[in-house]
Amino acid sequence: MISMESPRFYPGSVTFTALATIRRERRLPLPGKVRVRRGETVEATTVLATAEQPMGVVIVDLARPLRVPPERALAYLRRKPGTSVRAQEVLAARRTLLGLRTLRVRSPVDGEVVAAGGGRVMIRTGARTLEVRAGFPGVVVEVIPQYGAILEATGALIQAFWSSGSDFSGVLRVVTSGAEPLRARVLDPMVQGTIVVGGGWIEPSALEQAERLQVRGMIAGSMEASLLPRLRELSFPVILTEGFGRLPMHPGIFRIFSLYQGREAFILHPPADPDGTPGRPEIVIPVPTENPPPPEPTGEVVLQPGLHVRLLREPHRGRTGTVLRVLPDPQVLESGLRMWCAEIRLDGEERPVRVPVYNVEVLRS
Repeated sequence: MISMESPRFYPGSVTFTALATIRRERRLPLPGKVRVRRGETVEATTVLATAEQPMGVVIVDLARPLRVPPERALAYLRRKPGTSVRAQEVLAARRTLLGLRTLRVRSPVDGEVVAAGGGRVMIRTGARTLEVRAGFPGVVVEVIPQYGAILEATGALIQAFWSSGSDFSGVLRVVTSGAEPLRARVLDPMVQGTIVVGGGWIEPSALEQAERLQVRGMIAGSMEASLLPRLRELSFPVILTEGFGRLPMHPGIFRIFSLYQGREAFILHPPADPDGTPGRPEIVIPVPTENPPPPEPTGEVVLQPGLHVRLLREPHRGRTGTVLRVLPDPQVLESGLRMWCAEIRLDGEERPVRVPVYNVEVLRS
């Protein structure tokens, strides 16, 4: 008799921890030059590595205007690969019979000759400097040759759901006492230049008031998707920890913000996964310690009893609970679909619910 084991499931996970040793890889998208050394202490604005990114190339035919076969054209080249060239500068020249006339080929652009062959030359038309900054204060624990470095810091880490902007930093100011909506009336002139934190969802009036008061940024549990067009008009970024709709911030995340009110927070945007999925925005709150705390939880998590999870789909979207068991056989849902499910006791309720395993994410703290 063959024993059939139930399959294992590896849902996505979200990390939020009040104190951990945090390591992050900060790297360029293409090879360049690393500007820091192992063991070096860096600030958020420290440039770790730089690279020159070509903006484009132009291919120039030499053989035809010089009236020679392609294999002979390079003999008349005046600007060799690796040399710079200016627009209208002579690339190649050939004197005709008896030297009565000179045929010339001029560069159509400023740039650098990068290759030559087959009667043609390739000119790289300028470049822009790319740089990767530390993003948060820490120590370089490893150098990635040509690309960047791995940084280490101690402090709080919160992985959010979505962000409207790029990397930035600012002092945290919690303006609500819990999960109530973030409204204009809780924003006073004291929030100017700070990152405003609210434990509920964002009301439209709060965005307008925050813009008038020139806040550095805004963090909340959620907001209605209908507000997205308004964000394009704002001078500050918005970060959501839970998603779109009217979802309160997870109590554990709100406690971390409350604990570290007045400290500087650094918002990072990790690069997309290989499949193109954007990385979750991360909030790092540096906290110096005498003894290094344990590292943040990493790696895949097997769905199993005892895990704290958040539900991702209706009718329980945004609710959190504890996994009681992963059911051994696929279950028939109200829609008629058969799916693998887990039995979950929602926080604040006694009766468990059955939820497809693909509709949960693990909360790691």
